[in-house]
Amino acid sequence: MTASPFKSYLAVLALVLAGGAVLVGVFVFVVDPYGLYGVIRRDNFNAVKPGLSRYQNQIKQEHALRRQPRFIILGNSRAEIGFDPRASALSALGAGYNLAIPGTGLATSASQFAQLRQAGVRPRTVIVGMEFIDFLNPAVAPSARPAPAAAAPAHGRAFWRFDALFSLASVKDAVHTLCIQHDDEAATLSADGFNPLLEYGAHARRDGYHKMFTQRAQESAANLRRKSTRGLATEDFQLLRTFLLAMAATGTDIKLVIYPYHAQMLAMFEAAGLWPLFEVWKAQLVQEIGAVKARYPDAHISLTDFSGYGAYNCEPIPAADERGTATRWYWEAGHFKKALGDIVLQRVMSPQDNAPGDGQFGMPLDDASLEENRARIAQERNSCAAAQPALFSGQLLAAQHSHNGGSR
Repeated sequence: MTASPFKSYLAVLALVLAGGAVLVGVFVFVVDPYGLYGVIRRDNFNAVKPGLSRYQNQIKQEHALRRQPRFIILGNSRAEIGFDPRASALSALGAGYNLAIPGTGLATSASQFAQLRQAGVRPRTVIVGMEFIDFLNPAVAPSARPAPAAAAPAHGRAFWRFDALFSLASVKDAVHTLCIQHDDEAATLSADGFNPLLEYGAHARRDGYHKMFTQRAQESAANLRRKSTRGLATEDFQLLRTFLLAMAATGTDIKLVIYPYHAQMLAMFEAAGLWPLFEVWKAQLVQEIGAVKARYPDAHISLTDFSGYGAYNCEPIPAADERGTATRWYWEAGHFKKALGDIVLQRVMSPQDNAPGDGQFGMPLDDASLEENRARIAQERNSCAAAQPALFSGQLLAAQHSHNGGSR
């Protein structure tokens, strides 16, 4: 066999492979499942984008750089699912973007803000979801606690850009994009980074909200069992202060939000022996804000507490035999719905707007209001326990602790 036929075979093979790669790239480029290119965006074709399962931070950073938002939302899945940048309370701020990433902490939020600033994006307002669980130490201390993982830079990452265009996973996501254009219960991500969690509608219809609350409670209880009750992580407060200083130095309007945990979640904090730390955590947040304001007296920093056992937080959980009964405010104890998120954002932007009958939902915290806030929550707890004693029952908490594994 001569070399000529073999070389011809290799040449043809190379052309076929190159042509296939080009076709794959063109297909992904046109369908644009991650919203990176924007060449074609048509209803019933690719206008609806699927939720992100990879390169979440990188892709969201690209979106934010393109939109040049006047405000951003930072946090974990609670913020991504609950805070819609298109909420009416935020309309006066201009264009916004939800940069929240599920499963991430304060280090990612700080890195995201820094990357935007380095790229010349200067959001006037930053809304940050504050996660109590992130500040807890592990019950069994590792030999050396790893440093918080920072978000990957949005620029200079040639690999992920290439992989997002030329990979089987991208082809799969492109095909999936075409398939969900008329699916009202598909996992999607809006153009401004909001996750409406539409897929939970199918779960609720099939399994009922009772099962969803129970599963989440089991996972959360297992996660809380792995946390120490003996103190908070000092390095996380150091990171918070550095983050606040960076934002205050730019004149950003900083709005810190303590999530509106459902009463079931707060009952688990109590059962896990974490409630004293929960109170200490809030006081230390106030102290960190005070330290930053001492350095930047004109800094605009607010901290609003939406935790408690009020009318929203104490929403009844449908019984196991009430599969057709829907909740209004919560998907499950770990995640609140957009309907409640809109109210939270309204209170954050206009603290004086308290609807009659809902108590002090969204209490601004400072040195002067900490004790009043503790009294508020204690009073709300009494009312919630009287209305829904099952939330605080040993039987329920024992069932939650019988499950292994955990997530947030």
